[in-house]
Amino acid sequence: MGDSENIIVGTAGKAYAAPVGSTFPLGPELAWGTDFVDMGFITPDGLEEAMAEERTQLDAWGEDAPVVDLAKKRTQTFKLTFRETTAQLLALYYQVQMSKMTSTPAVTESPAKKQFISFGSGSTQDTVEIALGLDVIYGGKRHRIMIARCGVSDRGARKHSAEDSSNYELTFTALSAPGGAQSVQHMITDVALPED
Repeated sequence: MGDSENIIVGTAGKAYAAPVGSTFPLGPELAWGTDFVDMGFITPDGLEEAMAEERTQLDAWGEDAPVVDLAKKRTQTFKLTFRETTAQLLALYYQVQMSKMTSTPAVTESPAKKQFISFGSGSTQDTVEIALGLDVIYGGKRHRIMIARCGVSDRGARKHSAEDSSNYELTFTALSAPGGAQSVQHMITDVALPED
């Protein structure tokens, strides 16, 4: 018999960015460390998580099915669309380090001028990598996903119009973690392991 309590509906969520090498919380209900910065509002589409595998199959003489099936590569991706324009999201979308951006301060005396940020498009050699923390919240439960090191592997087109905000659709691909740690960790509340 099924149990409706086990159905996950992601009614809300948050994304946090930190420098690679930052320490993740040790539980899904614990606060994120000061290294982790809230990345802002996310569209109602929420989070799209995907896992793809490349596999190698080995055959044997006289056998009509593979005798070994090996996972060659596993790729995990996380797709989110952000609504806010921040220096962090500009850096990720345009693939440019924040240290290479320039902020020109506002001028208050006449003629007054607004503060502005300026930067050139990043080069293919100038990769931007972060540690990414994700919280999916549903009915008091929490699914926390921690990606030790990732980069943006795909970007949606940005639309500038009066009909919607100028969003940042970003797909993050998990990369090998520093120091041989797990590249992606999951913590999910209220899911029990079967008893032996």
